[in-house]
Amino acid sequence: MSPDWLGEPFAFKDNKLSMTRKVHKRLLSEAQEAFPYEYSALLTGRASIITGHIPMPTSTSSMHTFSWDGAAFLGAISAIRKANVQWLGVIHTHPHSPPIPSQRDRTGWHYPSLSYWIVSLASGQPEWSVYQWVDQTFEPRDYTLTEDT
Repeated sequence: MSPDWLGEPFAFKDNKLSMTRKVHKRLLSEAQEAFPYEYSALLTGRASIITGHIPMPTSTSSMHTFSWDGAAFLGAISAIRKANVQWLGVIHTHPHSPPIPSQRDRTGWHYPSLSYWIVSLASGQPEWSVYQWVDQTFEPRDYTLTEDT
């Protein structure tokens, strides 16, 4: 049994993820501010609805990878628990490549119940993709943007 703060946005086969427009806009702004470096954040909310995020400082200054400092990660999990929300996923950017999971993304993913988002900033128009980990591979999933409540 998972702890209450660890969400399962894909608990049901046909669950469709959603994200509020406010969170979507803020994530894109923060990602663009980090460019040309990778940006990452933990996504929070309830069930399959993403209503918040926690920016994650990277422990490297890289244009091609991200990694988290252990203390910052534990602090983010503590904030999720205190806010009584669930951790629903991770988002990171591919500043110079398409929003397709890299080999490093595949080997470094340790949370199969969560959603995995990639935003490509490689062209003039940001491209968003979301994935679910199924049978040792990332499967694309759909999502919708919702109005803020």
